[in-house]
Amino acid sequence: MRNLVTSQRERGERIMDAAADLVLRWGYKRVTIEEVAKRAGIGKGTVYLHFRSRTWLFACVLMRESLGIVDELTAAVRRDPAAVLVAEQVRLTYLEVQRRPLLLALFARDDEVLGELAREPDADPVRRWRAELAADLFRLLREHGLMRTDLDLATQMYVVGAVQTGFYLQPSAPGSPEETASALHHTVHAAVEPSTPIDPDTLVAVAPAVLARYEQFRATVKAAISAEKGPA
Repeated sequence: MRNLVTSQRERGERIMDAAADLVLRWGYKRVTIEEVAKRAGIGKGTVYLHFRSRTWLFACVLMRESLGIVDELTAAVRRDPAAVLVAEQVRLTYLEVQRRPLLLALFARDDEVLGELAREPDADPVRRWRAELAADLFRLLREHGLMRTDLDLATQMYVVGAVQTGFYLQPSAPGSPEETASALHHTVHAAVEPSTPIDPDTLVAVAPAVLARYEQFRATVKAAISAEKGPA
């Protein structure tokens, strides 16, 4: 039974690998399930045993990509508790997105690569979960004095989201990705974080709660990908 489950999981991963490769080569509009199946070395019907529709297959590809960002943020917090700060989180996220062409296409709303997927909310279920995670993290950081409270939570979330979106949509940056990420960090820090030094002990105390929230988010995304696969 374990070998069967492993085989099914590996086949699902192979299908997503094929879909990711093709959408980067040809763009979402041109990629068919037939082409995905051919690239994965299976029959068309087998794809639908794992994914309920073409749209959901590519949604799962994007969700899988998002797990890489979660893993990077988790590792960063474990290396240095200062990574719990919002400005550092958005800096790390920006750099990780630059390394992942599919996520960059999603964040930059690249119609050539993702077509309607770049703007279709249902094709990015992680969007809602990201917002819920951000609200939870902002509340936690505000409670511990790691974010300013002169703005209400909803306004802070809007400000950080708007700044991030602007950086992703700007067609060309003046420097390297690292320099752009540093500028993003500076902007977010100035907008929502205290100007006074942060107590390192507070960062250490908050880090486990932040990690727990990342781990729960990761489990939610992973479960969503698995739950939408039918029996093989």
